Amino acid sequence: MHIGLKFCFSLLLLLATLSVSAQRKPVIVPAPSSDSLKILSELMFNGQTDMARYEANDLFMKLLRNDLFNPNSYYFSFDSIKALSVMTSSDSKFKIFTWALPLKTDCFETFGLMLVYSNKSSTYKVIELHDISHELVHPEKEVLKKGQWFGAVYFQLIEKKYKGEKYYTLIGWNGTDALIQYKVIDVLMFDRNDDPVFGKLIFRGKGFYGSKRLVFRYSDKVVMKLRYETMTYTTVKTRDHKRHNARINTNNDEALHANKRKVTSKVKTEELIMFDLMVPMRPELEGQYQYYMPLSETANAFYFDDGRWVHKQIKTSDDSTNVHTPENGLMPH
Repeated sequence: MHIGLKFCFSLLLLLATLSVSAQRKPVIVPAPSSDSLKILSELMFNGQTDMARYEANDLFMKLLRNDLFNPNSYYFSFDSIKALSVMTSSDSKFKIFTWALPLKTDCFETFGLMLVYSNKSSTYKVIELHDISHELVHPEKEVLKKGQWFGAVYFQLIEKKYKGEKYYTLIGWNGTDALIQYKVIDVLMFDRNDDPVFGKLIFRGKGFYGSKRLVFRYSDKVVMKLRYETMTYTTVKTRDHKRHNARINTNNDEALHANKRKVTSKVKTEELIMFDLMVPMRPELEGQYQYYMPLSETANAFYFDDGRWVHKQIKTSDDSTNVHTPENGLMPH
């Protein structure tokens, strides 16, 4: 009888533990306005006039904001809305929602909302982002606050930590110009009020020093690679050594110096932001970004080191492989 009671008590304790665990596990459910948002997103892309698209976008923004003001909004799913990019930090600090509105002029306007956890109130707050990319003369030099933002539809979020500080790096696309595309690497931090701050002096390398974000401008007719990947590649180094035989070469004759070539190869696996360097089709077109295209001679990358994104060029062999590309959000053309 004693053994039976002990078994029953253990079973009840186990069931109670499982019940508490189940209660703590968040349940992801479709957002209340998912169906309406999906219909509106189709109107935003297929409306007969720009006015119709703007009206659909305004209602889309309103419904999305209403959903995000719901106390349980962090656990809402928006997966059914393909036009909406949702980036979620692994530490549950924030979600960022971005989308682009296509216009008849072949331009795109970019919109964004954020759901950010406030340490002061212990709740999530909603922040609207305002794209001011068209107002910035030197966007690489600006730190943007108070909802101001270099608009982009984000398709990757990279999270790094250095000396206890969290770095959120966002990679996205901007199409505000009919002839030029933009791809952006931006850095997101939070101030003492848990408000977003975009831009940080974090990039190192020739041509990148002094930049708080990176903006790549190029023709709307080409594709630029910009992806965070785990890359395995083989590097090959060749070195020539001169050998000198003092017993034979008594006259120090250079002709008797025999060269020895040493070839070494090394396999490396790294997490890198791989990107194409964009250059004008001809030198006289410099600064006319509608004529910029990828330079494919050398692979370019950033690696994270001591709290910095450091540029390097990689001369890879033919057997270089992309082991894993993190899938997160939308991938524009």
